[in-house]
Amino acid sequence: MVGFRIAPDWPRPPLELAAALEALGTPAISDGMNHFNTMDPAIKPILERRSIAGPAATLRLRPGDNLMLHKSLGLVRPGDVLVVDTCGCTTSSILGELIATAAFQAGMAGIVIDGGIRDIQQLKEKAYPIFARFVTPAVGGKDGPGEFGYPISCGGVPVHPGDLIVGDENGVVVIPPADAEKVLADGRKKRSYEETRMAEIKRGVLVKPAIDDTLRAKGVIS
Repeated sequence: MVGFRIAPDWPRPPLELAAALEALGTPAISDGMNHFNTMDPAIKPILERRSIAGPAATLRLRPGDNLMLHKSLGLVRPGDVLVVDTCGCTTSSILGELIATAAFQAGMAGIVIDGGIRDIQQLKEKAYPIFARFVTPAVGGKDGPGEFGYPISCGGVPVHPGDLIVGDENGVVVIPPADAEKVLADGRKKRSYEETRMAEIKRGVLVKPAIDDTLRAKGVIS
């Protein structure tokens, strides 16, 4: 039934591919995807200097309800990133210290929630890799509906089960597995360019020649 369903298992990309993308960082990945599939910047990590990477285990909840979140703790695989769509809830937390502890005990690589969390001090003390939109002490119910393992939207980006999720201090990006190798290659090219450009800056080349070329073409400078 729509709203109360759990999908059969799905293929997951190799964790080595997720790790390679994580090493690039989200700015290079976003550039490699032409700035598509970057989540709303309001979804932030609760801790600095923590990153996550892994295949998405998708969860959609009724606003303020976390019934299926509890069930998902027994459905995820080690290395998964749980990605949660709360259907736009802006008033209630759906995760606190107890659920988070159970989730990471199950081997999750991270949690991304387009919604609220609570027990923020305890979550920080335990250094859990969690990304969320807001913090509130208010909590909802456990009645459903909810869906696990079906396509969702998180931070304005479509997310399918098995999509690669990479998150760091800059934000969260979503990479469809079919695009991952190309994104990785393009991201590495971007990183190589940045290393070259940084060397130029240190040598005193503060303005790229291409900037003056653009301004000259527009008649700003001669």
